[in-house]
Amino acid sequence: MILNYKLFNPLFFYLLMFLQNKTIRNIIMFGGSSSGKTYSMAQAILILTLWEGTNHLVMRKVGASIKDTVYQDFKTAAEQLGISKLFKFSDGVKTITCIQNKARIVFKGLDDAEKIKGLSSFKRVVLDEWSEFDEADYKQIRLRLRGMEGQQLIYTFNPIKETHWIKKNVFDKQKWHDVPMAVKLGSQTIPEELTRVKSIKMNEPRVIMHKRTGEMIEHSPDTVVIQTTYLNNFWVVGSPDGTYGYYDEQCIATFEYDREHDPDYYNVYALGEWGVIRTGSEFFSSFNRGKHTAEVAYNPELPVHLSIDSNVMPYISVQFWQAYIGDTISIRQFDEICAESPNNSARKAAKLVANRLRELNATKVYIHGDASTKAANTIDDEKRSFLDLFIGVLQKEGFEVVDCVGNKNPSVPMSGEFINAIYDEALPELGILIGENCKTSIEDYMSVQKDANGAISKTKIKNKITGQTYEEHGHLSDCKRYIVVDILREQFLLFSNRRKRNLYAVDGAIRFYNPSTECAYTENLVYCMPNINGRFVLADGKKCGDSWHITDVRFIETTSTENMKTALTECNSSRVILECSKSYYLMARDLRDSLTGDVRVVHESTDLPRRIAATSDYVKSNIRFNESGMNDNVEYGEFMTNLLDYNKDANENIESSAVLSGFIQAVLKLGL
Repeated sequence: MILNYKLFNPLFFYLLMFLQNKTIRNIIMFGGSSSGKTYSMAQAILILTLWEGTNHLVMRKVGASIKDTVYQDFKTAAEQLGISKLFKFSDGVKTITCIQNKARIVFKGLDDAEKIKGLSSFKRVVLDEWSEFDEADYKQIRLRLRGMEGQQLIYTFNPIKETHWIKKNVFDKQKWHDVPMAVKLGSQTIPEELTRVKSIKMNEPRVIMHKRTGEMIEHSPDTVVIQTTYLNNFWVVGSPDGTYGYYDEQCIATFEYDREHDPDYYNVYALGEWGVIRTGSEFFSSFNRGKHTAEVAYNPELPVHLSIDSNVMPYISVQFWQAYIGDTISIRQFDEICAESPNNSARKAAKLVANRLRELNATKVYIHGDASTKAANTIDDEKRSFLDLFIGVLQKEGFEVVDCVGNKNPSVPMSGEFINAIYDEALPELGILIGENCKTSIEDYMSVQKDANGAISKTKIKNKITGQTYEEHGHLSDCKRYIVVDILREQFLLFSNRRKRNLYAVDGAIRFYNPSTECAYTENLVYCMPNINGRFVLADGKKCGDSWHITDVRFIETTSTENMKTALTECNSSRVILECSKSYYLMARDLRDSLTGDVRVVHESTDLPRRIAATSDYVKSNIRFNESGMNDNVEYGEFMTNLLDYNKDANENIESSAVLSGFIQAVLKLGL
């Protein structure tokens, strides 16, 4: 059979070469989308089925997805190669049979009742979309593929989160070396420009004992990893000489858009790197991996702060932090320990921490963490708490320990807002930096989601082997909340006192209207306080259905009545109410003469906090603000900031709330 090189991508040539190498047991193909992994694999398997007359099994996690995905790729590949007539395609049972040698390509889902049994008749097994498989399934398939010389496992997948079991237990547990990008098939060497992929690596040889002779022998490298991207797909970027393939301008434009606007997504789905895809509802929505991570070294001149979470599944979480305090404060995470089984107990986790502290030559440590770690437990005979057991080990190992764990955990929504404000540089004197080596923490910060109440949504998953149910994400994020709030206690209290979430927010958020949506307004009211703490403040509201839209505001420091009259005139409202002292009565009379609408004066309230409290529910239910105005209009932005920062206990930042409460009181009294 003569192969026309113009039918293939670079990946195909490596596959054909390694699939005929009996020393190679595992061929792993990973990378970005549109990189041709599955299609090149289908081409190679079809050709080898013809050449060798051997059986192949192609598996996916769920069988229902096979017909419209990988099975269809095989049919398309056979047509493109011009060999469809040499195979019988049984769509019902999803089996492809070679007519001339009766060899079969069988497609099964892991949900098939006979999924992993009877693999001895197959020369090769393909795990398509490998990242969807559980580790336990992978281990069973790997062990059951036996009974024939040169049997191979082929894997295709897109890398996702860095804490995935494939990354941790396959990629990270072996040593790898680069393989030259050169392909020789038979006596022919394929030109270099036709075989260029992103990378090729092979594992190192191992020394193992021969089970029959007892002799120590060298086991040759048996795993090859090929990484590809859309740039290695000639049916996306075209062939090097431009004579075949296809330049897909729209596909490339899409990737370029993601590169500029969503680098995390581009890194995973275009470049085929390990990472995390953001969903838009992250708890730490302002955390930016590129901006807020760096190489963070341990500083022996500064104390070590530990933050711990005692949940044992999937691991006990321990983080190492230091605080750089000067004119500004920078809190930096420089290490992490995720104590998985069998080290996920208080004593064993503490032993790991002690070893790390000893490596740092640290002698004293401050411990922060979950308040529940102080609760007595029934596991220990003396009913000592997790924290007591943890500290006890560290002290026994010779470390001085300062217990900083509080009796109550900080508010989850408020601490999240505080940390996001630091990331947004809204609190410029504060900073948080995460060591880029803290990969599990970073993945947690990027993955953990926010629930409807602004807290952390901790989705539970079940371990297939142990049957245990646990929260996959959130524990390391909790550790960060504990340490940041503890070290920045004063700043956190000031922040939280300024931003009382429950006064005007609904489910943790202020409600807005869309100014671009046309609305038939039925009423209009301007409410103004000419002098409240030296500010001239007004709210211009228009009624839309049962809601009032605050379409415009004034929030300025001025004593000029002429400026005030100009601002009120510009509102062009049919109804104006001034809440003021007698010194502004003359201004009110002038407005009655110049404005066509109704101008009224009411006396200044003697108890603004009470009025604000009484009308706050109405704000939640019936008042909508202009989000674009908040971002684009300086005065509207200052009005909203003042509104959000109102502190009822200290009677601070009351101006916007005072005007808004007066506005609502007038609406109710007038029956508008």
